Amino acid sequence: MKLRPDVLLAAAIAAATTANVQADSFREALTGGKVSGEIRNVYAGGSYSDAKPEAGALNNAHVLGSALELNYATGSFKGFKAVVGFQAGRDWGIHDKDSGPTPAGGEDDARVTIDATDLRLAYLEYAFDKEMTATSLKIGRQKIVSPLLMNSGAFPMQDSFDALVVENRDLPDTTLKLFVVDRWNLRYGDDSNGSITQEDKQYDDPVYSLYLSNNSFSGLNIEAQWLSNDNDDPAGDPPAAPVTADPYDTGFLGLTYKVPDSSWVLGAKALTADYENRDDTGYWGVKAQTKIKGVDVQLGYTSVQDDGNFPGSLGHVPMFRSYKSGFIDEIFAGLDTVSLRVGYGFGVAGLKANFVYSDWTQSDAGIAASGKDFDGGYEAGVDVRYQFQNVEGLSARVQSSYMDFDREAVADDDLFHTRLTLNYKF
Repeated sequence: MKLRPDVLLAAAIAAATTANVQADSFREALTGGKVSGEIRNVYAGGSYSDAKPEAGALNNAHVLGSALELNYATGSFKGFKAVVGFQAGRDWGIHDKDSGPTPAGGEDDARVTIDATDLRLAYLEYAFDKEMTATSLKIGRQKIVSPLLMNSGAFPMQDSFDALVVENRDLPDTTLKLFVVDRWNLRYGDDSNGSITQEDKQYDDPVYSLYLSNNSFSGLNIEAQWLSNDNDDPAGDPPAAPVTADPYDTGFLGLTYKVPDSSWVLGAKALTADYENRDDTGYWGVKAQTKIKGVDVQLGYTSVQDDGNFPGSLGHVPMFRSYKSGFIDEIFAGLDTVSLRVGYGFGVAGLKANFVYSDWTQSDAGIAASGKDFDGGYEAGVDVRYQFQNVEGLSARVQSSYMDFDREAVADDDLFHTRLTLNYKF
């Protein structure tokens, strides 16, 4: 199945005009749609660290990038709707371009410094008559958000998938989704100032995934997902995805329980990754959160098996259902993470400030399998979000962390990294 975006708009027109409806109504659907978009700006800056495997792309970064996204969605016409969207990235060139990309020694974080223009969205959506079934489908280039398959929204330019997505809500308190993906469109386009070259991934064998969310039991949300990748070439993005080409299946089960008549929320999750040739792996975690005199407190714990990194969410997102905040992911082999998040709004509308802390222990087998050594280290920082009250759609975020990797064999084994985001949706 090849979901070519260049024929999707033609397909939308053909589908609608063959439904025995008047041209005036179809014309009204085309012209009566909605324009939307977003301006995204990201600055990232980091100190230099000799713990290069652990610091990764955060190391020595000094970059500023922006992107403009423009979308148009037609009005609904006999259940049909078409959406098209473009994005263009701009690198403001504040980094040192002479010494190569980080972590080799330069200042470039290629996730931010992208000069490219591409077709971000191009899909046809159809909603069936609700008297028959609460089912809808999307086919074409689109955003996808789910635990094991999703696009990233953390940087100026964003990725997308060419896919068929079927959603059904016929069962009480239940959402079911089927994903069939045959292409992953990376955020890099064809250019990132020469620092990185990544081509979009066309899957010879489509990636299949089933997702369920259920709220039938009072206070309890159950999420489950299965994803199957049968491709021999690498399907995702390191470090989260396998860098060795090997087909695999992943599974996710997440439970979230709101304790009645209290502010307590309890969570648990389990994930598995079964490979065709490599060692299987997976991890599990638990969390508890509550509110004490207006202060949000969450304590989490996750543990990854020694055999290998968990593949993460397919896309540019290491793990969407993370129990921690910060820059270091919880998906590396043999890594146990204890995390604490304390949040408070200080009585300011639109403001949420979080103090975040993670403590790491990692087994020798996990260090060998992952090629990273987090044992004995920690991350401490702040994550502040503000939704402007006088300018609708304008938001800001400040993430800043100090990471001590506890690497006695290297001179500079710590890292300070900050990411500033200013976005405007319209």
